[in-house]
Amino acid sequence: MIAVAALVVAPLFAGGLSLVVHRSALLHAINLMSMGTLVAAEITITRTVLRDGPFTALDQLVYLDALSSFILFIIGAVGLACSFYMCSYMDEQVARGVIAPTRLNLFFFLFHMFLLAMVVATIANSVGMQWVAIEATTLATTFLIAFWRRRESLEAGWKYLILCSVGISLALFGVVLTYYSSLHVLGDVSQALNVTQLLPVADRLNPHVLKLSFIFILVGYGTKVGLVPMHSWLPDAYTEAPAPVVAMLAGVLEVVAVYAILRMRTIVDHAVPSDFTGGLLALLGFASFMTAALFILIQHNYKRLFAYSSIEHMGIAMIGFGVGGPLGTFGGLFHLLNHAFAKSMAFFAAGNIHRRYHTMEIGHVQGLAAAQPWTAMALMISGLALSALPPFASFASEVHVVTALASQGVPGMPFTSTGGMVSFALSDQFGRIALTAVFLISAVLAFGGLMYRMTGMVWGTPPEGVLREETWTLGHLPVILLAGALVVFGFFLPPPIQQLLEQTTMLLVIQ
Repeated sequence: MIAVAALVVAPLFAGGLSLVVHRSALLHAINLMSMGTLVAAEITITRTVLRDGPFTALDQLVYLDALSSFILFIIGAVGLACSFYMCSYMDEQVARGVIAPTRLNLFFFLFHMFLLAMVVATIANSVGMQWVAIEATTLATTFLIAFWRRRESLEAGWKYLILCSVGISLALFGVVLTYYSSLHVLGDVSQALNVTQLLPVADRLNPHVLKLSFIFILVGYGTKVGLVPMHSWLPDAYTEAPAPVVAMLAGVLEVVAVYAILRMRTIVDHAVPSDFTGGLLALLGFASFMTAALFILIQHNYKRLFAYSSIEHMGIAMIGFGVGGPLGTFGGLFHLLNHAFAKSMAFFAAGNIHRRYHTMEIGHVQGLAAAQPWTAMALMISGLALSALPPFASFASEVHVVTALASQGVPGMPFTSTGGMVSFALSDQFGRIALTAVFLISAVLAFGGLMYRMTGMVWGTPPEGVLREETWTLGHLPVILLAGALVVFGFFLPPPIQQLLEQTTMLLVIQ
C-alpha cells in the first residue's frame, strides 16, 4: 500500500536529504513537505481502517487498526504544528548565534529520525520491532535534548539516556517473556511476536508469564511516559530541550509509549482478567497525578511547571484506562489527544517567552500581555485547557474519566489496612467515593498552582529592556489552529475523529 510506504519513506528521505542541504529555507521546505506527506498518508490509512477494519501490509511487517491510526493522527497533527513553529524558532536561534548555521541540518536530520522511529513503533506488527523503534527514539532524542551543548542540556540528555535505557531494558525483558510464552503455543520463531499471531492465541498463553511480562513492559515504557516513580528525567529534559523538541516529547513520544502499553494490554487481557492490568494502570496513574499536583505548587521554572503538568495528565489518562469500560477508555484516549494539543501549544508559548525574556524563571517574567500579546493568549489558552476548564475539550475528557471513576471505581485494586482490620475493594461505594475525592482534590491543587503561576506571568509590567511588540510569524499559525481545535472538540467532534475514537475504544474494551 502506497500510503503505508509513505509513512516510512517520507521522514527517511527528508532526514537523508537534510544531511546534504545547508540552506535554511530548503530545510524548512523539506520538513514541511515530509510532514504534509505523512499527514496525507495518515488520512488515507484512517479512512481505510474506518471503512474496512484492521489490515496488514508489507508482508505482515505492518499492522494497522483503529488504535494505531489514532496514534498516527496525533503524530501527524502535532508534528505538522511543530514544523510550522520551527520556521521562525530555529531561524531566530541561528540569527542570535545560539546555534551555528552549519548545525541546522543536523537538527532536522535528528528530528526526522525521531519522527521515523515513532511512526515505526506505531505501525510495527511485531512487538519486538516496536521495542527497537522505541529504543531508537531514545537515541535520537538524547542528541536533541542536548542540542544547545550547554552544561545543563548535556546533563539533562545524559540523565535521559541513562534512565530511559534502564526502562527500555526492562521493557525488553517483558518482550522476551512474551516471546517465551508465545513460542510454546505457536512454535513459529519468525512470527511469535507478531500482534496478528498473538491475539488469536492469547487466551492459550501462560497467564503467569504474561502477568510478569506486562509488569516489566508497564514499568519500562512507563519510564518513557514519565509515570511516577520513573519520572525523574522528565523535568530536566523538558527544561533544556529546544521548544519544538519538547512539544514532540510531551505531545507525541509520551503517547507512543502509552500506545505500546495499551497494545500489550490487549494481548494480556485475553489471558488474565482485565482487573489485573487495570489495577496496575490506575495505581501508577494516581501516583503520577497526585505527585505532579503537589510539585506543580512549588515550581519556579515555567518549563518545569509544564513538565509536571505532563506527568499529571498522563496520570489522568492512565486512570481512565485503569478504570476501563467504554466511558473510562474513551475518556483516556480523548485526554491523550487533548493533552497533546494543549501541551504543544504551551511549549510553543514557552519557547517564545524564553526568546524574549532570556530566562525560564517565572518570577522574572511579567507583563507578557503587553510585551507578547499573541504569546500571552497562547499561554492562557493552553493553561486553561490544561486546567480542564470549559469550554476546552480537556474538560470533557476529564469529566469522562472522573465519571467512570465515580461510577465504577477501580476493579482489581483491593485495599486492606494495617493488621487487616479494614478491608474493602476500590470498586465498592466507599472506595469509589474515596478515589473520586482524591482525584478532585489533586485536580484542584494542579489547577490552583498552574493558574497562579501563569497569571503572574501574563499580567503586570514588563521588565526594563524587554521589547513590547510581537510581529506575526508563521509560528503563530499552529497556535491558532490548536486553540481552535481544543475549543471545537469541546462541543463537537468531527465524525471521522469521533468514529476513530469509538472504534479504538471498542478495540480496547471488547475482548
